[in-house]
Amino acid sequence: MTQRVKRLFFMLVVLAMLLAQPFFSLPALAQAEFDQNYILSDDDLLDYNSLNLAQIQAFLLAKGSTLASYKDPITSLRADQIIYSTAQDFQISPKFLLALLQKEQSLIEDPSPSNSSYDWATGYAVCDGCDVNDPVIQKFKGFYNQVYNAAKRIRLYYLPQLESSGRTISGFGPGLAKVVDGLTVVPANRATAIVYTYTPHLHGNQVLWTVWNKYFTRSYPDGTLLNVEGEKEVWLIEAGQRRKFASRQVYLSLYDSFDRVLTINKTELLKYPEGRLIKFSNYSFLRTPRGTVYLVVGDTVRGFASREALRRVGVNPEEIIKVAQEDLADYGEAEPVTVKSIYPLGTLLQDRKTGGIYWVRDGVKHPLWSKEILISNFGKRKFTKASAQQLEQYSTSTPVLFKEGELVRSKTEPTVYLISNKQRRPFTSEQALTELGYELKNIMTTTDDALAIHELGPSIASSF
Repeated sequence: MTQRVKRLFFMLVVLAMLLAQPFFSLPALAQAEFDQNYILSDDDLLDYNSLNLAQIQAFLLAKGSTLASYKDPITSLRADQIIYSTAQDFQISPKFLLALLQKEQSLIEDPSPSNSSYDWATGYAVCDGCDVNDPVIQKFKGFYNQVYNAAKRIRLYYLPQLESSGRTISGFGPGLAKVVDGLTVVPANRATAIVYTYTPHLHGNQVLWTVWNKYFTRSYPDGTLLNVEGEKEVWLIEAGQRRKFASRQVYLSLYDSFDRVLTINKTELLKYPEGRLIKFSNYSFLRTPRGTVYLVVGDTVRGFASREALRRVGVNPEEIIKVAQEDLADYGEAEPVTVKSIYPLGTLLQDRKTGGIYWVRDGVKHPLWSKEILISNFGKRKFTKASAQQLEQYSTSTPVLFKEGELVRSKTEPTVYLISNKQRRPFTSEQALTELGYELKNIMTTTDDALAIHELGPSIASSF
């Protein structure tokens, strides 16, 4: 092998290695798990006002779908008109009809569908293995007929059957067990029972679930607080997972109110795999069977190095919670609290002369650059005045940032930011903000300097 050939071979090997790896390293986001018992929420299926005519066309254009320019040859109606009018006539979600078109014939994404794909767009009246040339089903052929009859079947047949007998003609109903492809399915709601009746096998419904999550479940940035309408649990989105607060008390140890909790439907929540339970209140004291007492600080625990270190904190023994050793498995262990630890629970000190406020913990002071950052993190917590000499004994470290999930804007420009993973992520428009359910009343207006200490992150845009 010549030297030139060897160099070429080496370059090809290196190129192959580079192509096999991402150009930058990011933590892998956990993937949502398919639950055969919950495909869609009832609202996902029945919210017929979820998209208007213009929004349907905008969606098709955004996806590059051939349906954006398609006209039904029988009715001369555009695809968006057919989808919208059918949704309104039968009060079926146009989003569901769009997902059905992709699930059955890939009509949202296929760049060159066949005539047959349009003619049997929703798979209506075509069973697995059936011949589309069967004379019996020709009356259902055509894009308009397919969309119209799929919605009609759901509204006039499946829903009344569930209302009258609790099950569809195929035996699917909420809470009723039925074996599908060798797996027991117990539909959690009417929508799931209906989609199994329409497509009585697992693969087709997993495709529908995947399409729905890809197109219509909103993605919430880390730091967002969520609650499913009608349920009491509150969840924190973190590292692409949903983490549940074990109780109201645990939640309130970290947040001063429920104003920032967004109400969503269950399908949107289930998009996120379940992460670790937020089990204990912040700054609670835990005692293991071994007798060690720990202080909870966020996602970490700090053991007390001695009884004297614990005594100096001044905790009431009745406040110490007895836990099993495994209860601490999900917590990282930080450095222990010793008799030399200064303010291990943290305290707010205000410079008597300048009025500046610091968060002091373990002998380190962190400046608060605005009143809004103080309110965001500490609410109405009281602070103690201190002299410059007292403050000088503590080393100065990074400033305190806004709490995760806070909505903030500058006093000098209109852009609204969400604090997520210590970054300020700008919303591209007010529509982008409200589409996700954030409320304008929760925006905090602060100084340019207070915003500038947060690194600028990726923008948050509208769905399409």
